[in-house]
Amino acid sequence: MEKVKVVAPATLSNLGSGFDVFGMALAEPFDHIEARKTSEPGVTIEAIEGWGAEGITTDATLNSAGVAAAEVLKKCEADFGIALTIKKGFRPGSGIGSSGASAAGGAVAANILAGKKLTPRDVVVCAAESERVTSGSFHADNVGPCVLGGFSVIRSYEPLEIKRVQPPKNLGIVIVMPSFTVKTLDARAVIPQQVALHDMIYEVGNAASLVLGMCYEDIELIGKSMSDVVIEPARAKLNPGLNEAKAAAIEAGAAGAFLGGSGPCVIAAYDLTHVDGQTILEAMLGSYERAKIAIDKTWITTWGEGCRSL
Repeated sequence: MEKVKVVAPATLSNLGSGFDVFGMALAEPFDHIEARKTSEPGVTIEAIEGWGAEGITTDATLNSAGVAAAEVLKKCEADFGIALTIKKGFRPGSGIGSSGASAAGGAVAANILAGKKLTPRDVVVCAAESERVTSGSFHADNVGPCVLGGFSVIRSYEPLEIKRVQPPKNLGIVIVMPSFTVKTLDARAVIPQQVALHDMIYEVGNAASLVLGMCYEDIELIGKSMSDVVIEPARAKLNPGLNEAKAAAIEAGAAGAFLGGSGPCVIAAYDLTHVDGQTILEAMLGSYERAKIAIDKTWITTWGEGCRSL
């Protein structure tokens, strides 16, 4: 194969109680990554199009898709290079894995061109190395589910061990994206370095129950278990309107709500067989309207299967 097109979806990270551990792929929105072999070694970025493209570097050593693709070529000891074209379907600084989608898409595309020499786990590692470059830390809570699909749990980072879980079919997701952006580096800078014992117990209990909810297909339990007393409170000052939007979503019938990654997206989870996602969305929008905070985009969607070739 000389060229390939890959769709890389947005992802939810943390899901409240699982900081840097939980992630879930979405059915939409998504990036498109086109990759073709070149005779020259290394990776080049030929073009970046779409939402926020003007603010994304074409330097392949700093671009998330470029770094991830280069990691794959290195691991595969490839004797060819890759030229990438990226079309963004959602903007950077959104809180739903923009850099992660490009990274995962670049890694998956490169692996296909290399004859799928790498396992899915190794593809995740290459994409996570890209996150180290673009956001300052090696984390796989976005790139993991973007590659694997569904809901993922990272048991260990050293070495990376990630497990996929099938989410409930009736798990609905509402996403509200305010017009401001939050940089991952800034959001990580405000995270507390020490946690009280009672907070740790609270987080572990909720994280464990969220996994059980996924396994039991219990959306009510999933929603209740999204509660976080460590990371979200620290990031709330970077995300005005967060707590009010979460409260509005739950009052409108959502099982739970949480901050998407670093923000500013706020996510609500609900049982789509019993609750109207549009009702939840309108309640969240009303909350932001009262706070005079502009909204860029909204989605009513569900979970998805991860990167795929077209």
